[in-house]
Amino acid sequence: MAKTVRKKPKRVVTKIGDVFCVEFPDNTKGYFQYIAKDMTQLNSSVIRAFYTHYPIDQDVNIENIVKDKVDFYAHTILRAGIDFDNWYKIGKSSDIGEENIQNILFTTVPFDFTILSNNIIQKINPLDNWEIWHIGQDMVNVGSFPVSLIDKVYQGDVIAFHQIVNRIKLGYYTNNNPMNEVLKRYPRPEVHSYVRRENESRQTYLCFKGNDFEKGVVKKGEKLVRISADEDNPVYEELQNGKFSDTNWKYREFITEEEFYQAWDAANQSH
Repeated sequence: MAKTVRKKPKRVVTKIGDVFCVEFPDNTKGYFQYIAKDMTQLNSSVIRAFYTHYPIDQDVNIENIVKDKVDFYAHTILRAGIDFDNWYKIGKSSDIGEENIQNILFTTVPFDFTILSNNIIQKINPLDNWEIWHIGQDMVNVGSFPVSLIDKVYQGDVIAFHQIVNRIKLGYYTNNNPMNEVLKRYPRPEVHSYVRRENESRQTYLCFKGNDFEKGVVKKGEKLVRISADEDNPVYEELQNGKFSDTNWKYREFITEEEFYQAWDAANQSH
């Protein structure tokens, strides 16, 4: 049998100012721009992602793209996203929002352990050891997160390419991160999010539209019950009033639309 040879990806040179397109399965697309290198964070690329999504077949002028509202800033590895066909370069703009670059504030927390100089591993609480910094400047440990910065900081870890795509498409990252306990995740208003939680007494399938609960299914033993946001259900009122941003969802709790509707349909059949 002939060995399959992976085609070598075309070499794409990346430079500050380059604009990239991300295409989504719903035939829409979004854009981001490479604006800086950050020596403080592993010399990774800093991007600014723009808020507006466009129909997949719409031609969009680059200068109009970079004048759009900035949705978020992040560190990532551009080459990885190119090689795995998660984004592609469409051109370049000299407008990189330079007047704002030095004001961008990133934050991160360490692992839940640290290795001391004598090679002893010490358990620590990441949420008591927040680091903040501006691009190219030293990180500063501020201890517990300053509430005054809640709307002024961006997660500063180097983000994997598929999570950058998630953030642009959904409005949030789906990876596990202790920072999510403080820096809440808010979906884009048009986005449907599907999650499943389990405990000893029940399994719950939830669908959110934007940040609001839309509908769900509760499974207790073999019994399945549908819950909707527009009906009074005092037994499951805490679900109906819940917001997506209230919970630090774990990666394994995110499910597909298909998985949610399998439970939804099964609940209908159980009546």
